[in-house]
Amino acid sequence: MNIKHNKIKNTGILFELLVRKVASDVLDNKSDSFAVKLMREHFHSKSELGKELHLYRTFFNANKLSETKAFNVLDLVLAKRKTLNEKMLEAQKFLLIKEIKQHCDLKQFMAGRVPSYKVYASVYKLFEATTRSEADESTFTQLNELVSARFVLVEHLKGELKEEQVIKESTFTDAMKEQPEEIRHLSYKFLLERFNEKYSNFSDKQKTLLREYINNGTNVETFGKYVMEEAKNLTTLIKKHTHKIKNDVTRIKINEVVTQLQHIQQKGAVKDNYITALLIAYQISDELRSLS
Repeated sequence: MNIKHNKIKNTGILFELLVRKVASDVLDNKSDSFAVKLMREHFHSKSELGKELHLYRTFFNANKLSETKAFNVLDLVLAKRKTLNEKMLEAQKFLLIKEIKQHCDLKQFMAGRVPSYKVYASVYKLFEATTRSEADESTFTQLNELVSARFVLVEHLKGELKEEQVIKESTFTDAMKEQPEEIRHLSYKFLLERFNEKYSNFSDKQKTLLREYINNGTNVETFGKYVMEEAKNLTTLIKKHTHKIKNDVTRIKINEVVTQLQHIQQKGAVKDNYITALLIAYQISDELRSLS
């Protein structure tokens, strides 16, 4: 059996996508996100899924390490991974995926953007390899791939891996892990309320943009077309109402925004600062239209 990355069975990715689903639901003003329920039920510290997630997160919580320490961390995590109950872990993944299917379209759910995808895929491959017999043919035929995965993780732990977005857990998150489950649940609820308050003043267009960014950010073609079309529409709307601005300085700043929107229309890849520019442009457009 080949050792290939299976995104739908990657515990770290499943958790990341559930987190993004929570964010998306908050933007839709949904206070009863099924994702929060699944996270609470399936990733607690006593479940095999929760234990494997902790091993995944180990690679994101370490500071920049020397090469020797990075290899030591890798070996320790892989040794710990061997102690998990494989049958129970597979059963828990099956139940989690089944419940996700009951709440949403699985294909659409799995299409969500994932930070540090290369790191997650490398961890998955090495975890899979630990479950195989040393005589398994795949451990020989795919040796180069497994070696490559080890080097990816070592470079990541050393802080030298490029083209990735690393999200480290805060000391608050670490502290919350030590709290009883009901306390963690209340804390999740509190965080969701704070998140909702932060974006409560966003317009529908701004919320839609954030939702598209969360759900389709890694789908370069689809999301790129959406961003370019929005930039085009905003350019037209702002230009239409620019004559209402009497202040020369304000008009110059708005023209700079229009120039940036035109720049976005000419680019295929979407950068994070484009999202910020669009959010600002939405606000300017709404304010211009409100002027008499």
